[in-house]
Amino acid sequence: MGDTGSWLRAVNGEFEVVQMSGGTRGTDYVYVEDAGFFVNVRHLKGSKLVSRERWGRGRRREVFRVPKNVLVDKVLLRISFTNSGYVFLRICRVSPEAVDCYDCFSPSEGLARALVQRFKPVGGESQFIELYLGFVVRMVSDIWRVVRSSGFEDIHFGGHAERLYETLTSPYLSLLTSLAIDTWQGRILSLQEKVSHVAELWVLANIVEALEGEAHPNHRVWWIEFTQNIPLAVMRSNRLGRYFTAFYQPSIYPHIASMFSSGKKRYHLIPDIAILEGIIEERLGWGEFHKLVEKGHRPVLLIEVKTGLETSEWRAPQYLVEQLEAYRKLLDPKHIMLVVLSRLSPYIRTMVRSRGFEIFDELLNPAKLKHFKDHIVKTLL
Repeated sequence: MGDTGSWLRAVNGEFEVVQMSGGTRGTDYVYVEDAGFFVNVRHLKGSKLVSRERWGRGRRREVFRVPKNVLVDKVLLRISFTNSGYVFLRICRVSPEAVDCYDCFSPSEGLARALVQRFKPVGGESQFIELYLGFVVRMVSDIWRVVRSSGFEDIHFGGHAERLYETLTSPYLSLLTSLAIDTWQGRILSLQEKVSHVAELWVLANIVEALEGEAHPNHRVWWIEFTQNIPLAVMRSNRLGRYFTAFYQPSIYPHIASMFSSGKKRYHLIPDIAILEGIIEERLGWGEFHKLVEKGHRPVLLIEVKTGLETSEWRAPQYLVEQLEAYRKLLDPKHIMLVVLSRLSPYIRTMVRSRGFEIFDELLNPAKLKHFKDHIVKTLL
C-alpha cells in the first residue's frame, strides 16, 4: 500500500488530487487511465480545478476534485521529478476499498516504452513525437556506435546535461518525461530541446565517422558540458593522418551580443560544433572560446545544426543569417556550414547561400548524409 496522503485523498464522495506542474524539476504530474490512454487529471471528465497557487519559480500547485466513480477501478500514474531533474514513477490502482501503489525509482526502458504508447498528443506536438519515434532512437544508437568504434570508452555529462544524459542512455524514458508535461506547448519545448541536442551530436558523430576518427590515448571520453569550452573529443583522423579537436556548443564571449542586425536582435553566441586542427587540451571557462582564436587556433570548420522544425526565431532567415555572420566575424572559421535534418525552403536556401554559407539539408536521407560526409573529408583535406 503506497502512501498517497499528500497528493490523493477522499473528500466528501470525491477524490482530491494535487498536481505540481511547470517543467521537469520539482514537479509531479498525475495521469489517469481512460479508454486505454493516460489522461492528465486536468483533462479528465468530471475533473474540477478548485485551487491554484504559485509554488516557487515557474511552478504551480493545483488541486482538482474528481468524482470517485471516475477513478475507481482505474490505474493512476504519478510522474515525479526531483529538483535536480531525476524522475521516478508511482503506479496506483484505485479500488472501492483502497489505493494500492507501486513505486518505481529507476524506470526501465521496457516500462517506459510501454507507457509512452498510451499517451496521446494534446495539441500541436504530434510532429515532434513522430520525429522522435522515427529517428531519435536510431540517432542515439548511431552516436554510441561511433563512440565505441572510434575508441572512446564513454560519454561524460556535466553541468546541466541531465536531460541529455537521459535521452542518450534511456531514449524512451526521455520521451516519457516530455510527455509527462501536461500542456502541448510544454511538450514541444521539451521535445524540441532533446531532438535538437541529439541531432547536433549525431551530426558530430557522422563527422567523426567520416574522418575515421580514433580517440587520443589520453582523451578516451566524450565530454559534454554545455557552453563550458571543454573539448568534447580529441581524435586522430586515420583518413587524413592528422589530429582534430571537436568542441560542442562553445560559448564565444561571456555575454549575449546585440551588435548585429542594427542592434535590435540579441544573439546567443554559442555555435553547435567547432572543429579545430591539432590536439587542444586547454579547458577554458564560460564565454572564453574567443581566447583560442586569439592564440591562433582558428576553427577549420564551424557547423550550426537545425532540425527544421524549430519554433524559435531561427525560422526568420534574416535572424539565422546574421547569427552565422556573427560566428564568421568573431571566429573567422575556414569553413562554416548550416546543416538541417529536414528540407529547407527555397527562400531560406537562397538567403543563406547568398551570404556565402554552405548548406546541407535532408540529412535523414542516406544519400544526402553520404554526400555530407564525403564533403567533410574533402573540406578538411
